[in-house]
Amino acid sequence: MAEGVAAKRAPGAARHGSKRARGAADELINPMDRFVGYKIRRVQHAIINELNDILRPFELRVMDFAILNIVDANPGLIQNGITKLLGAEPPAVVLSLDRLEGGKYLTRQASADDRRLRTLHLTASGRRLLKAVNAKVDQQEQRIKRTIDADLRGFVRALGDLMDTYGLR
Repeated sequence: MAEGVAAKRAPGAARHGSKRARGAADELINPMDRFVGYKIRRVQHAIINELNDILRPFELRVMDFAILNIVDANPGLIQNGITKLLGAEPPAVVLSLDRLEGGKYLTRQASADDRRLRTLHLTASGRRLLKAVNAKVDQQEQRIKRTIDADLRGFVRALGDLMDTYGLR
């Protein structure tokens, strides 16, 4: 039995309990790599970490960045619209809106149709900030696209199909 296990082990990998078995990660076998969802999650995590690094100098979080882009594309949108578009919890959206309003990047204005609702609008400084941030994020996007360029359209279409399958849009 031990011979069968050893035969399946990566070249140079040691048996459990030896000093070499606790070696560098590149010497280990990750059986999770066979799962597509796991790979997507690992890549998504790395991209979000990089995005956080890009946003940090602007004192923004990913939710703030998303809201700025959504409000820019949909001026006059109500808060509930952001919650639906992002699939985010209302308290998280409210915290982000408070930060962005406090930074004078957006305003909440009474709706002309329903005074109970507040519509969202970017300020001039919010538009300037978004332009600067998007320029940096676009560099990240270009690096990602170069990596998957050969099959980009099919890959993006497949991601869209997965989003539909899981009811994410």
